[in-house]
Amino acid sequence: MTDSEEMLFEWDEWKARALAQGVPEDLAELGRRIMRDAYMQRWPEDVLSDCGWDDDGFAMLALARAKPAETRRDWERLYARHHRRPACPVETDLRRSDKAIVSAPAPLLIRPPKPEGQARQP
Repeated sequence: MTDSEEMLFEWDEWKARALAQGVPEDLAELGRRIMRDAYMQRWPEDVLSDCGWDDDGFAMLALARAKPAETRRDWERLYARHHRRPACPVETDLRRSDKAIVSAPAPLLIRPPKPEGQARQP
């Protein structure tokens, strides 16, 4: 079995590095999401350098440490522009209401037995 540290992705390692160097948790998470989604959603090549893929995230880390407010603004704009996966409406509704997804009872899935004497059809 492998150690859990070996199972981390680049974006998880970047977030751990950012937190260790004093970047606020929410900004580190935003940076992690940008790195992950840029890769997973195949953002345009010209954007990947802004997402840490050309230098292992060192420029992103330097920006987050030096100018956190400006970096947050720029990363939120970048994320809003290139992120393609919309939020799941079910998850949004659940967070808002904390209600069950289905409020109606589930239909019966058991078929009633056939009356005796009725022939089986092939």
